[in-house]
Amino acid sequence: MNTKKITVFVLLVMVLSANAFSKASEIIQEKIKVTTTGIFDGYDPDDGYSFLINEDADDEDSEETVYFSEISEEALKAVNLKSKDLVGKRFEITYEITEFEEEDENGYTEVYETYKIIQIKKL
Repeated sequence: MNTKKITVFVLLVMVLSANAFSKASEIIQEKIKVTTTGIFDGYDPDDGYSFLINEDADDEDSEETVYFSEISEEALKAVNLKSKDLVGKRFEITYEITEFEEEDENGYTEVYETYKIIQIKKL
């Protein structure tokens, strides 16, 4: 009788663990790596590092401000982006966009993106 209880318990733990892994994989949907050039617009402790980036290389009016909330250790060592001297300078930026899906208490799903600078080089 104890063997059956132990077997049922082990199977239950395995099913719950597999369910937890499948839920964790749903949280982060996609990571996209992008390399582009941009003009440094400054640093703000609340918003992070901001760059002016052209969405379309052929269209000058497609300039958009992109805020990077995270930065890799390698990029931090390469360039001191907290310096005001670098505002207005052009950089080649490699960054990662991560999409998150979160469900609120009402059951609605919201998609959020975070931007992380992986590498940066002054041009």
